[in-house]
Amino acid sequence: MFDGFDINAITFTAPVLAREWGIAPAQMAPVFLATSAGAVLGYIACGALVARWGQRMVAATSVLLFSLGTLATITATDVFTMSLLRFVTSIGLGGALPVAVATAAGVMPERHRGTAAILVATGLSAGGVVGGVLGAPLMAHFGWTAIFIVGGLLPLLLVPAILLVLRNAESAPKGEGGKLVRELFRHGLAARTILLWLFSFLVFIDAYALLYWIPSLLSGMGMPSELAPTSTAVFSMGGLVGNIALTLLISRLGAPLTLMVATIVGLVSMAAFGLLHAPLDLMMPLVFGIGAGSIPCCVGQSALAVAFYPDRLRAAGIGWAAAVGRIGSILGPAVGGAALSLQLAPQQIILAATVPVFCAFLVLVVLAGRERRRA
Repeated sequence: MFDGFDINAITFTAPVLAREWGIAPAQMAPVFLATSAGAVLGYIACGALVARWGQRMVAATSVLLFSLGTLATITATDVFTMSLLRFVTSIGLGGALPVAVATAAGVMPERHRGTAAILVATGLSAGGVVGGVLGAPLMAHFGWTAIFIVGGLLPLLLVPAILLVLRNAESAPKGEGGKLVRELFRHGLAARTILLWLFSFLVFIDAYALLYWIPSLLSGMGMPSELAPTSTAVFSMGGLVGNIALTLLISRLGAPLTLMVATIVGLVSMAAFGLLHAPLDLMMPLVFGIGAGSIPCCVGQSALAVAFYPDRLRAAGIGWAAAVGRIGSILGPAVGGAALSLQLAPQQIILAATVPVFCAFLVLVVLAGRERRRA
């Protein structure tokens, strides 16, 4: 949850910062790119670090890094400084999630490991909701720095608990970190890994482009910038509800079929947003639907990784799939920023976002077919 709070903090402070610094919202794109790039590095390094140092130390260090980095963000005075601080902070944000998911899945029966993965990863959506709800009053009373002060101090309280609870948690044998990536493509895992990475890349393109730019898109449609946290909260709330539905369905339908349902929800909501010229207040339910279809797919790729890989490869599998997804999340906000710079209509931008989601749906169809034949 703290991970989700901190990684979303920049999305609803960006319109305020752009106005305060006297720049166009599209000029905040380097900050979004740096956030995703740092997370990619954290995800990639996570598996090897866990193999060398264990889950306990990697989890505690990751949380400590993103806590202190979030606190340091209040010193930013321009886009360059903010981008640098968000890059460092996001290395910790990227390292925390794979360890959390792998640890939770490792103590559950095999049938419920996907459910455990989704429950833990749902904390990201919960953090986005909490940040969206608290963002407006915090900024109204204490300014934008209050978001990062709260987001930096609270996770520090979690570090002692991590060191205590995970003291016996380990994964791969020490020293195998360099071999883990090759193992993801051996012993019949290559096709699964490639399809998982492709799915993750496609869904992260959309989810993070929309997460970062929906406040600005709605501002372009006439919504006051002070209400940007509200749209972020609605988007994240949709993701939270979608994650709950995913949790209830995944043990019955399996991850591929459940995620196909999520992609359909996202496609329908995006198409309605792009084709209907409804008043702004009626767009919020569609933003909710877009979140309900987009965010569960980002969470669900962790459940796919948990199901695909054995215990010793689980943290590396989760981390690399998320890293490939984050590469998509770098490209998505960049394309969104370019579209805003070209002054395309918000509805046109949302319609264009349906293309990666449809491709992700096709990947799931192939993946579900392979898993059915394997069964």
